[in-house]
Amino acid sequence: MKRIICYAMVLSLIALSAAPALAKPAPGDFADLLEHWAQRNVSAVCNLGLMSGMGENEQGSQVFSPDGLVNRAQLALVLQRTFELDYGEKSFIKQPQAGDYYLDVDNGAWYAEAVKFCAINQVFDSAEKFYPEQAVTRIEVARAIHRSIKAKGLNIPMIMLMPYYQDMEGLSQEDSNALVFASNTSLMKGDGQNWRPQEQITRAELATVLNSLLRLLAVDESYDGQEYRLAPGHSFTLMLDSNPTTGYSWTASYDEKVLALDARHYQQAGEGNIMGQGGKDTWRFKALQAGTTEIKMVYSRSWESVEPIKTFTLKIVIAPGQAETGKVKVSSRMLKEKSDTMDVDLEIPVISGLEAVLQSAINQRFEGDAMELKQSLETGLKAYLAECKAEGYPIRSYQLFTRYQQCRLNDKVLSLYVDYYQYTGGAHGITERRAYNIDLKSGELLPLAAMFKSGYDYKAVIEQEIKRQIALNSDVYFKGDQGFKGLNQEQGYYLEDENLVIYFGQYEIAPGVSGIPEFKIPLKLLSI
Repeated sequence: MKRIICYAMVLSLIALSAAPALAKPAPGDFADLLEHWAQRNVSAVCNLGLMSGMGENEQGSQVFSPDGLVNRAQLALVLQRTFELDYGEKSFIKQPQAGDYYLDVDNGAWYAEAVKFCAINQVFDSAEKFYPEQAVTRIEVARAIHRSIKAKGLNIPMIMLMPYYQDMEGLSQEDSNALVFASNTSLMKGDGQNWRPQEQITRAELATVLNSLLRLLAVDESYDGQEYRLAPGHSFTLMLDSNPTTGYSWTASYDEKVLALDARHYQQAGEGNIMGQGGKDTWRFKALQAGTTEIKMVYSRSWESVEPIKTFTLKIVIAPGQAETGKVKVSSRMLKEKSDTMDVDLEIPVISGLEAVLQSAINQRFEGDAMELKQSLETGLKAYLAECKAEGYPIRSYQLFTRYQQCRLNDKVLSLYVDYYQYTGGAHGITERRAYNIDLKSGELLPLAAMFKSGYDYKAVIEQEIKRQIALNSDVYFKGDQGFKGLNQEQGYYLEDENLVIYFGQYEIAPGVSGIPEFKIPLKLLSI
């Protein structure tokens, strides 16, 4: 019996390895991608429907033209597909067309619909002409992606570490922010000391950027047991760890009346050259109509009658989007100062729509914290300059940057955080994250304990969940007394979607390369 099972396993693995050679070419199979460095990234984004080929060669084989340049029309189409850009909350008396925005865009062109939605969402600059055939640069791609993320209201947390590239000088504030975002999220890294903002981007490079972007936007293991909301006609990407060479595979069940599987793709991790190495299974689901369903994923071997080694569930709620009715808004005030010895770039949150005295008190807190840190660095700078002058040391310019991220806003609570980055010498700077969870009735900051009913042992529940998440990836955290010992008296947290997010400072429970450790605690686990 054991021998029969062994043979079955071997045959199954042989079938898995032989399938690609016998199967009909997939959308990501192109004649000009054989052994190309971007082959795996191109296959992923094409199989998921975000990019497509460039026709056929003389032999009738599909080609992708990986080294061809990306033009503005192609970029518009790719962004519209990736972010599903639409009318959003905007309404029009007369349905607009692409020609209403740009004189050189034919309303019947293959890219016209995408250009129209990019224009509505302000992805590209307003101008008389669009220049659809014009090749785009790296900074134009970063800017367009950054604008698309803002247009969709997506929250992609990142550490505010200001990268240094020699060719950043002269960029606008918006382009600098887009570059920082692209670099810090690893969408578009620099090359040594240069980021090459004005270099034109190839189709292979864009496919690589898109594949990384998918990982940022995707639903993953951290969503297990949670709820995900989207509107009818919209899609989302699910990514789960997988390794087909072991014989294990994911099977999914869900209500096909409200949810459809548009595409599926598997990509091996790393360079994909290691025998037996695992990777990511990716599914692209589309919401068909309003309703609710649960995706149930089971990771098992088809020939084994045992409990699966992994499961994943996700509640899907499909409902039309609704405009925010609250009048309270958060915007920002920028403060920039630059001298030979200090570079200051502050983004200070500004709240509006509240009673005047309360609103002023909240804004003074934001302003005061930023100014206090600025003054502290200026005081330290004076002492540093005096020491350098006395000892003949070379002077390194100080840096202070702040960026905020709004996480939740309703008529009761505003939850946001500000990353305060400062560089005062050494190999690199340090980022301090400060969360502001504000009671909009009193203006007071809410400590973590204020989120729970009196007598509820919230610490035990949260600490247990944090320990569980640490155990899933224990190598990136300190061990023993240097590691996680429990929540502290002034524990940093913020509210985001259906989660309570607990965070720790750099070097607090993990090495500096781990950044700011965060743990998403589903609200359904807590009495909030």
